[in-house]
Amino acid sequence: MRSLFLIVVILSSLHLQAQDSVLVSLEKIAFSMLNDQDESKRLASQEQVSHLLDSILQSPDSWEKSFEGIKSIAVLTSPDQRFRIFNWNVPFNDGTYKFYGLIQIKATRKSSYQVIRLTDYSNELSKASSKSLSENQWFGALYYSILEKKYKKKVYYVLLGWDGNTAFSNKKLIDVMQIGADNSVSFGAPLFDDGKRLRHRVFFEHSERCTMSLRYQEKNDWIVFDHLAPSQPSLTGQYEFYGPDFTFDAFKWEKGRFKFYSDVDVRNEGKNEGKQTKKPERGLQPEGVK
Repeated sequence: MRSLFLIVVILSSLHLQAQDSVLVSLEKIAFSMLNDQDESKRLASQEQVSHLLDSILQSPDSWEKSFEGIKSIAVLTSPDQRFRIFNWNVPFNDGTYKFYGLIQIKATRKSSYQVIRLTDYSNELSKASSKSLSENQWFGALYYSILEKKYKKKVYYVLLGWDGNTAFSNKKLIDVMQIGADNSVSFGAPLFDDGKRLRHRVFFEHSERCTMSLRYQEKNDWIVFDHLAPSQPSLTGQYEFYGPDFTFDAFKWEKGRFKFYSDVDVRNEGKNEGKQTKKPERGLQPEGVK
């Protein structure tokens, strides 16, 4: 009996070592994907990362795997534990980026998962703030936060993300993801009320030399962000010269929509309604800009 117990322990130990070995290999390849000096090798490493991670996520016990040691891939789990997003990017020599992602969705059967590959289509899109997109038309970004919002039996997953954009400017964005009855995914929904129209997603562009805060405050139930302004009035519309001006705006969740409020006070996270405005273009990209 003791011999049988030892065999089980040894086999379990070998299985865990094999799992650890695969994740170590994944991190090593992902590190090369970000840091190799040769652009073609970075892209080749990305292909390896994509295939290896896909195979890992297809395994029945993959949901229990910890990816905390994988520093080169962002991993986010939805608040309701329905899905996870695995997200990464490849930097190019010209200062631009391309983004990649896999979504692992829990299927109806126990220990069964659906893995959806995201295709970055952002360079082909115009007027992206007003479009619903599929996984094959994804506006690529590196996500760092997921919110869950419900209204009239609909569930919206709100995504906050970063886009390196160019060598001169960065972007942050707020997007929305929905999951269909067949576990298909779509991005973008007309939830963002800026006082003039409903946007499907919101973009913020600023100088590469500065950082911008975009975060969710649970107590106020709003997404608060730096108001962006040009360094000089003559540079209006040239977003590589935009940066925070030490004031804040917000999108507040109200009756199934995010309503825009300008000049909100973030020093106290208590009750604070801010000022709703009819012209909230401050810091938001105008129509025609991605």
